[in-house]
Amino acid sequence: MPDAIVIDTSALIALEKLGLLSLLCNIYTEVIVPESVIKEFGDISLPCISVKKVESNLVKLLVTDLNLGEGEAEAIALANESELRLMIDEVKARRIAEDMGLKITGTIGFLIKAQKFGLIKSAYEKVKELKEKGFYIADNLIEEIKNLS
Repeated sequence: MPDAIVIDTSALIALEKLGLLSLLCNIYTEVIVPESVIKEFGDISLPCISVKKVESNLVKLLVTDLNLGEGEAEAIALANESELRLMIDEVKARRIAEDMGLKITGTIGFLIKAQKFGLIKSAYEKVKELKEKGFYIADNLIEEIKNLS
C-alpha cells in the first residue's frame, strides 16, 4: 500500500460526489492537500489528510506560463518536490505532470484500486455514476473499465 499521495481539487470533488472521500484513508496513510486546493474545495476532516503550504517558484511558472489553476500548480509542485504520486484528473495538468516525469493517477485509477481492495463493488458502476453527475469521461475509457470488471 502506498504511504502517501498528493491530491488535486478535481479528484476530491469527484470522490465527494460519489460519497467515497473516506476511502482515501483506506488506501493511503497520508493524503497531502496543498493550501490552494483547500481554498478551492473547502475543509476536509479525514484522519489521513495533511494540508501543506507550497512555496515553490514552479507554481508561478505553471500558473503564469502554462495557464494552470493555482490548485493544480501547487499539487504538481508539491508532488515534484516530495517525489510522491499525484492524483489529478484535468487533462492539461496531467500532461504537464507526465512531461515532468511525475507518477500520476486519477479518480478512475483510484476507483479501480478501491475495487481491487474490495472497498467498492464496481469501479465501472462508479465511473458511470460520475459521468451521470456531469463529469466528462470518454466513452472508450468507460468501455475499457467495463472490460476490467
